[in-house]
This record gives sequence, structure tokens and C-alpha cells, in this order.
Amino acid sequence: MGARHKFGAVGAEYMNTKRAIIHYSLFAALIGVVPTMTFAAMRVGNHSRSYAQAYQQVNALNTPVQTTETPTVVTPSTDVENNLPVRVADADLAQEISASSTDSAAYDRLARCAMIYPNGEFAWDAPTVGAGVGGADTCVAVVELRGYQAGPNGTDLVLARANLAAGDSIKCNISSFPESTMIASAVESFTFPADNAPTMDDVIAQMNQEQKKNAGLKIAAGVIIGGLGGNMSGANDPGNSSLLGTDQGKIQNTVIGALSGGALMAGNAYAGKVAGDTILSVGVNAAAGGVVGNMAASGDSVLRIEKCTIDGHDTTCLWGALVTPKPLDADQTAYYNVTTRETYVCDPTDGCTDQELVSVKLTAFPGRDIEDIDTAELETKVNEDISLRYYMSNQNGKMVIIPDGEQTDNIVSGTGVFTPIESGAGTIDRQIAAMVEMDDRAFGLSSEDWSEWKSTRSAGKTIYGRSGNGTAYTLPDDLQDDFDNFYPMKESATDGGLIDFGNKARLKGTLIGAGVGGALGGLSGYQGAQLDVQNRWTAASREYTDSLTTVYCITGDRYLSKYNDTVAIPAMSVVPEQE
Repeated sequence: MGARHKFGAVGAEYMNTKRAIIHYSLFAALIGVVPTMTFAAMRVGNHSRSYAQAYQQVNALNTPVQTTETPTVVTPSTDVENNLPVRVADADLAQEISASSTDSAAYDRLARCAMIYPNGEFAWDAPTVGAGVGGADTCVAVVELRGYQAGPNGTDLVLARANLAAGDSIKCNISSFPESTMIASAVESFTFPADNAPTMDDVIAQMNQEQKKNAGLKIAAGVIIGGLGGNMSGANDPGNSSLLGTDQGKIQNTVIGALSGGALMAGNAYAGKVAGDTILSVGVNAAAGGVVGNMAASGDSVLRIEKCTIDGHDTTCLWGALVTPKPLDADQTAYYNVTTRETYVCDPTDGCTDQELVSVKLTAFPGRDIEDIDTAELETKVNEDISLRYYMSNQNGKMVIIPDGEQTDNIVSGTGVFTPIESGAGTIDRQIAAMVEMDDRAFGLSSEDWSEWKSTRSAGKTIYGRSGNGTAYTLPDDLQDDFDNFYPMKESATDGGLIDFGNKARLKGTLIGAGVGGALGGLSGYQGAQLDVQNRWTAASREYTDSLTTVYCITGDRYLSKYNDTVAIPAMSVVPEQE
């Protein structure tokens, strides 16, 4: 056959010499030896998937296909010159059988070889693949490995051509074909399917490598974004309200944010697909959750403790104001609205009006500052004692006591319940920006903390005057320990902009939001990464399965199998020996 000489370097001279020596034994084998290998059923690959293209390919493979490799000539199965059923590689043997009667045993062997697959290409030749390689000439199927529509104009491309003995089998894989049987120009330009289906571990390993691509750029981006976010969330120096800046608190948060952003992206890049996506999702969603928590934060206000400088020493101080009262007139009385927490001044002629008072202490709680009294405690005390419970009259605006059980129409509707204020209260005469050195806590200090501190730890502490940037100056001696008239500044969750990470009253809400966002983000990131891996594996498996239909094995016009399936050639049929 033509292809025989193309691969011919494979011991062609040796094979011809060998055939000359054992010619008569081969002839005897044709006449007297019946193949003893068991019948091997042909196996066709599994094409049960419902992909129309795959079915079309399989159907097309079962129709006659023209090869396109010019050097490879498909030699007819029959030996036309010698009028034999199949081609006989040994020319002397071919002539000797041709000279014999067509009903001889040798001729019958060739006929039964040709009838294994009538539309296949068979010969009496030496096997070049399979278990019979290196043995004597026998009935062989000329098996071609072809690439589906890989040749010019969409024709099929012959990749390799080899002899497989009847009753033998090989795997339809390029590795089953010796190099000498391959069409070099075709093989070098063709991409073969993988030998094995992709596993989940293969997919994860590939995606892990992809995750590391451009790791440097990812980390750099994380550093920039994290640093910018850190600067925005950093605390301004006293007196500065810019969004971005070089204030000490902002610089510290910039460094922290940059390191965190870089670490987050490094974790994403180098921890692999699943872990990396989880890390990134935790970080991003924690940040988003923190923002939402900061925006939606609510709760009690906290004392405003800021950085300050006292005698050149940097520390932290509770900022506030020293308020000196102007005493009320002798004929004026003051009341505290239990319901609205407002203070009222009542004049004998003008009635009662709401006015801001300082140094407020209630008759119900002698000696205690109003800030020290809990609302529930005050309401209970007033409700239990009628002498402490006043109402505003709509006749003269004065405060009156209504005995329990009495009904009256003389009460100003909606004004609530009032209780008397001791005589030491007064209107605001002067306010001095002041501060006192104090340490802060993680979640801030409340009004109750201030009351406890003032009563137990204020001894020996000094109240300082405060400049706009928190620098202390010395106050007159009579004001340095006047804690009764020191009113601390407070920070409510509603203070500041829509997003304010410097607001300590929002800190708890921010942390809760970050925790919840991070937890949900971690779960979402993990599930998303697992889904990505699953989808990639599904796609890779489908691609692998589809690729198997692009390469097939065939003999003549007889389709044998798709790539990686077993090619099995049945043995010749057994017939009784002629007498």
C-alpha cells in the first residue's frame, strides 16, 4: 500500500528480507492455520448526549469520507493486479496465491479477511499497532486516525495510518500509533483531545493559577483604594472638617487602610479561587456592611473626647463648656418638664415660659444634678408624690397642683407634667469653651459615665480653657474645679454627615454592620466561588466530551470509534478445513 512506503523507514528493508526467508511458512499459514483469537465486538463511543451537532457528526462519520492528505493514498482492499480479495504485502506470496485455484484454502483465507468488514480496508500484512506488532503477516485492518473536518474545505484529515490484526484491539488515541505511522505534517498542526476527562481538582488548580494573574496590579489597586478609604474615614484634627487630608488621624487610617487593602487583595490573589473569593467577599461586604451600619446607627449619645494639648503634652480631653449662671429674680420660680425635659421660668405677672437654665437641681432630688437623674426614676418619684406634680393653668399661665381624682378644664392641653427646680438655677450668663483631661473607651462614654466620673474621680482634676484646636490655657482659680457648671459636649448618632466613621456614637452600629456584612459576604463569596468552579468543570467536561467527536478511527468507510474509545477488529470467521 502507498502509505507503507511513506512510513517506510520503519524497517522496510528488513521486512522485505524477512518475508523472503519465511515466504513458504506464511503460505502454509494461509492454507493450514485457522486464527484462534476470540471474536471481539466493535465498540462505538457513547453518543447519547442530546447535542444535535454531536449526532450530526456521528451520522456523517458513517458515510463514505474522502481523505485529504496528498501523501496518503487509500489503497483498495482488493489486490486488482493479482485478482485477490485483499492486498497481500508480500508480492511473491500474492503471485503464488493468484496462480492457485480461487477456491483454494489460501484464497479462502483472504476472502474471509475481506469479509470481516466488507466496507473496510483489509490486507494480508504485518501488524504495525496492537499486540501483533513484530509478528508474521496476517489479516489486518488498515486503521486510520482522522480529524473531523480538519482538512482543507472542511474535509477530514488523516492523522495516522496503521495495520491492526484481526481479533486485536487498540485505543483510538494518537499514543496508540507509532511515530512511523503518523502523518507528520498533519499531526504537528492538529490539537488532540485530552486523554482523560477534567476532574474538579484539575479545574480548581487551573482557576487557582488564573487567580494569581496580575497579582501585583490587584495588590496595588487594593493599596490605593484602601488608603483612600482609610483617609476618608480617619479623624480630622480639631478645627478641620475636610473629607481628605493630612491630619494625624487621617494619615494613620490611610496607612491602616492601605495595608488592609493590599493584604485583602494579596489574600484574594494567592489563596486560590475558593479561599481567595471568600476573603475578598468578606472584606468588601464587611466594608459595605460597616457603611450601612454607620448610616443606620442609633442609640445613646456619647461624650465628645478629643485630642488636646496641655502644657505641651498631647493627650485626650473631654470637651465642653463652663457655663456661669445668672440667678433668677427673687419673685421668679423654675420648673422642669418631666415629659419634654425642658426648663420653664414662671413670673408672677407674665406667667410661665420655657427658658434654658443651668445649674438645674430638682426639689425631688436635692443636691443632684439633673444630668444624674434617670427619666424613669424621675417619673416614678413625681407620680408617687402629689406635692411634686404640677400642671400649667390656662387661666394665668401659672403652675398649679391638682389633687388626685379631681378633674379640671383649666390645664393647658399637651404641656405635660412639671416638677419644681431648686433656687440655685439661673439663666446663662457666660460660656467658656473648656475641657478636662480624660481617657476614652472603645465605644465611648455615656452621660452616666460622666456622672460617675464627676462624683468619684474629679478630685484633683483641673478644668482648662480650650482654644479651637484643643490647646489648653489656664482659667481663673474659681473656675478650675467648678464641675457643677461644666457641661460636657456630646456626640449623637445623628450628628455628622450621612456617613461619619469618626462619630463614636455610631461605632457599635458600624461594627455590627461590618460583622454581619462580612459573615454574609464570606458565605456568599464561598458559595459563588464553588458555583464558579462547578460551572467551569461542567463547561470543561462538556468541551472534553465534545472534543472526542472531532477525532475518530476508521477502516475504509467503516466507522470504528471516537477518540479514546477502543477499536476492536473481529477475528476471521472459522470454517472447516478443505480436504
